[in-house]
Amino acid sequence: MSLFPVTYSLLSQEALLSHIKDHYEVHEPVSLQYFLRGMNDTYVLTTGQGKYIFRVYRADRRNYSEIAFELDVLRDLHVKGANVSVPINRKDGTFINDFNVVEGVKHGVMFSYAEGVERPIHAIEDSYLFGQAVAQIHKETDNFSSEHVRGNLDFEHLIEKPLDTIRSHMEHRQEDYDFLHDLAMQLKAQIVNHLEEGLDWGLCHGDLHGNTNVAFTDEGTLTHYDFDICGYGWRAYDIAEFRLAREIHSGHNKDEVEKLWDAFLKGYRDIRFISDNDINVVPVFVALRQLWLLGLCFSESELIGEADFDQGFVDSKMDYFRNLDIC
Repeated sequence: MSLFPVTYSLLSQEALLSHIKDHYEVHEPVSLQYFLRGMNDTYVLTTGQGKYIFRVYRADRRNYSEIAFELDVLRDLHVKGANVSVPINRKDGTFINDFNVVEGVKHGVMFSYAEGVERPIHAIEDSYLFGQAVAQIHKETDNFSSEHVRGNLDFEHLIEKPLDTIRSHMEHRQEDYDFLHDLAMQLKAQIVNHLEEGLDWGLCHGDLHGNTNVAFTDEGTLTHYDFDICGYGWRAYDIAEFRLAREIHSGHNKDEVEKLWDAFLKGYRDIRFISDNDINVVPVFVALRQLWLLGLCFSESELIGEADFDQGFVDSKMDYFRNLDIC
């Protein structure tokens, strides 16, 4: 009897812990806790020598080469002195584990634990420090290269693929979809205009909102982690997510947002140059990030459930896009 197709499976926690004990140098006592389901499955491994993170990538999201590229980024940044969560090698010296599951092959990697705590950025000082840390990532990866293949954070990633996904979920709202398509084309045209003056292109983290994916210590050290969406792209796009998170999710008023943004830019520019042309195009990338996120939400609805992405959700997103004043 053939197996019925499966989109997503969850590894047995007991079997995964046994696998880790067999393939890694870990000190007893050892425990494994399933911590978070997102674009991958995240576990916290607690051992006699400290904590680690074990991430299991979804079979439909990441292949071996894409993960190897991410690990190359992290090792390169670590060697250059950047504070990042680094991959931990197995007993045989390799880093990537293979798990054969019904939907294909899932890969898993162990990472060092980022010391400190996640906290929303509400303070000017934290925004400044975050800007410095982001600039260091961009500075140290200006000449980064890897033999492994990774998709670019380009127009296909930001516009074409999201629009394809959105269209399939908004067939009953054709007028709204047509509006989004026209808006995306206008935003693309604006970026093309900025490209004529030159936009900084290089390795991007891909998810620098500042609410998670970075741990703060009391001493002011920031450690970045979760580079799962990294790739080559426009640096203005990479910092646009921080701006978007302040505008949409922080609860700050407009003046507070601008103060946090100014502090971020000051911190960034104290470490690395970024042109006014790059900064001026950030609002356009903020809007495109929202478009990308809308496509991501729809693509995840099969796993999370349509209840979280009902017509009220779509209405709220359409209100955002229809009220943009950058076109």
